[in-house]
Amino acid sequence: MRSMVAVGLAALGVLWSSPVHSGVQEDAVSAAESAAETAAGTPEGKRFKEALQQAFGREHGTTIQRCASKTRRPDLSDFHLFLRVDGAGSVDQVLVEPSTTLAACVQKKLVSWKTSVPPHASFWVDIGVRMKRK
Repeated sequence: MRSMVAVGLAALGVLWSSPVHSGVQEDAVSAAESAAETAAGTPEGKRFKEALQQAFGREHGTTIQRCASKTRRPDLSDFHLFLRVDGAGSVDQVLVEPSTTLAACVQKKLVSWKTSVPPHASFWVDIGVRMKRK
């Protein structure tokens, strides 16, 4: 089951856009989602995911706000970030679902994010981002 990290944003007048996916992207996201679910099913994986979600909320709330203010017509729909963390604790791959303008901006900012060391290399984590609208 996917969990979400809530991120607050001031109300923005936006036009909603529909995400567009390619088959290859959908396959990669499905594989990452499956790997993240499997990883979160272990005690170590669950602890790592919880710690990463807290760190993400602390360190990247402003990233999301900046992306929302700098992205032309940001889609403020909730989205999931699938992060692959290498053995040293650096994010080496980020996939998003759905692929919205805001999610794509955040995706670019997270590659090379240095976090804690995961239980093993190439560790996938699903971080759900819930957009609070005021």
